[in-house]
Amino acid sequence: MSADPLQRIRTVPASSAILLDVDGTLAPIVAHPDLSAVPPETLAVIAALVERYVLVGCVSGRRALDAARLVPVPGVHFAGNHGLELLVDGEVQLAGGVEEWLPDLRTATAAIEPIVAEAGGWIEDKGASLTVHFREAPDPTAARALLELRAIPLLNAVGLVSRWGRMSLEARPPLPVDKGSAIEELLLGRPGVHRSLYAGDDRTDLDGFAVVDVKVAVRSDETPEELLEAADVIVEGTEGLVALLASLLD
Repeated sequence: MSADPLQRIRTVPASSAILLDVDGTLAPIVAHPDLSAVPPETLAVIAALVERYVLVGCVSGRRALDAARLVPVPGVHFAGNHGLELLVDGEVQLAGGVEEWLPDLRTATAAIEPIVAEAGGWIEDKGASLTVHFREAPDPTAARALLELRAIPLLNAVGLVSRWGRMSLEARPPLPVDKGSAIEELLLGRPGVHRSLYAGDDRTDLDGFAVVDVKVAVRSDETPEELLEAADVIVEGTEGLVALLASLLD
């Protein structure tokens, strides 16, 4: 790779794709997901990227429609639920095999609800997956320990796969779908794409890093070390990321 990894993207916009995580990457992390917002100046840069690059997409852990609400920029493509959802012509398409797991997700949600309440967290029902948030718990460290001891075994018992996020615990069907496969799906829809960039801030973004040419890590106090080690470029927070995106317009 060249001394400036971004040069590989910047010089060939007609055959390059820009893929972006949302929370912690475009939108600053906040206490509750409902409070998240992408700054207007970031939205303006994304709109300019849509005009210049062959593909601009958001690949989020949020539901696809929720990601589209946060990034209301015409021309942006969306994958949600860590790849379990794609937004196609305004309609949500579930990945193959998800439908049969929906009853198990409801069963798991009911089973862990009292444990989550005891931990001081809450459950976000995302349809094709669920996320336990404990950022606002009185003692997040104790909350995580309780979830690990009592909630994860119940999630595993119905066959779901769980993994930790930033002050959260995610559970999803055991399907070969992730942010990387979602990016590949988006790229397939644009046959002219020969180079790609993905920016993210959390452990699940490693799946996206695995399938792109340029990997951008957005650093914060909670960014996992393995993401920083895998990155070609590291920026400081969401402000650093929007500055990097603006540089791709030069």
